[in-house]
Amino acid sequence: MWRDRTNLYISYRQSFAHHPAKKPRYLGASNGFSDSLSQPEESRRLISETGGLDDDGDAIIEMDVLPPRWVDVQEEVTELLADIAQKSSHLDKLHQKHLLPGFGDEDVRKQDELVIERLTQDITRSFHECQKAVKKIETMVREAQQQGGVSSGDETMAKNLQISLAARVQEASARFRKKQSTYLKKLRGLEGGSAPFERSPTPMQNPYTDPSLMESDADKSFSQSTLMQTSQRLTGQNDAAIEQREREINDIAKGIIELSDIFRELQSMVIDQGTMLDRIDYNIERMGTEVKAADKELKVATNYQRRTVKRKIMLLLVIIVAGLFIVLLVKPKKHSSPDPAPAPAPPPPPQTNEQPSAMTPRAFHTIYRRKRSPSSLRIARNKWGDPDIFR
Repeated sequence: MWRDRTNLYISYRQSFAHHPAKKPRYLGASNGFSDSLSQPEESRRLISETGGLDDDGDAIIEMDVLPPRWVDVQEEVTELLADIAQKSSHLDKLHQKHLLPGFGDEDVRKQDELVIERLTQDITRSFHECQKAVKKIETMVREAQQQGGVSSGDETMAKNLQISLAARVQEASARFRKKQSTYLKKLRGLEGGSAPFERSPTPMQNPYTDPSLMESDADKSFSQSTLMQTSQRLTGQNDAAIEQREREINDIAKGIIELSDIFRELQSMVIDQGTMLDRIDYNIERMGTEVKAADKELKVATNYQRRTVKRKIMLLLVIIVAGLFIVLLVKPKKHSSPDPAPAPAPPPPPQTNEQPSAMTPRAFHTIYRRKRSPSSLRIARNKWGDPDIFR
């Protein structure tokens, strides 16, 4: 089992804030004050009392102030609720076992009924103790106000703690009351004498009626009607087994009525304290604040959406420009082998004003021989080729 020390820690912090630094201690005989610098390092305390900060500048924490008394109440209620939860789980198992049909085991069933009755009474008594403990916080705060030793912050914390504990006890009592009401209906159904009681819808007198209170009133009315039926049967019958069963039903119905009363008192306590969650004006103010915050979030989301469209357009333009640039780089490579250009014409001979040189007779004769007709050449060859010439 573990304990929640959050409230104790908060009370320590708040108590330190309301108790500033103490006056210095009178230790030395020469000047009347203790000099931490003159003392040896081994004899110096870990936490000094010369102020919020020691000579080295380290912060100190004052722990000589006890926490408020209502912190003990919070621990007491927490322990009681944990004990109630453990006993309720054990009681649920006994309820399931007791509702099963049995043959020839009356002694065992009687023992189970006694255990169920004892656990039910213990749990109901624990709820009464929780209720008294929650009411005790208000008395403690009133006494502290009369003595003048409580601040507005401590008073607010005490009220919030009382509301929180009352809500926790109320929730636990509602769960236990529902379980007891269900068990009582099943017992009435096993008797066979009367059908289980069906809840009649309670008319809502105003639109702000708490459904949990309506359910509590319905359980209470059902238990009261069960008590009336039980008393009528006890007057007409004298069987011991029937008396035991009716007595058990009577105890369960009384327990449900007590739990309903506890639930109603705690509910009125929570409402009378004026919790911030139940105030209409606070809810309206909070709704206005949340609407303004939602409007800001919508504006930011709209700006983000607009920026997203612009960024998409810019990204598209960048992609198009990059694609065109790549096309420009690739296009000359495809046409890099053109048709060969025609050879350049030979340069014309230089024109000069010099007269051609006179041709010699030998050169003229050579040219003349080349230009002669082929017939004359053939005749000459035949002439020289005649064999009679060599005779």
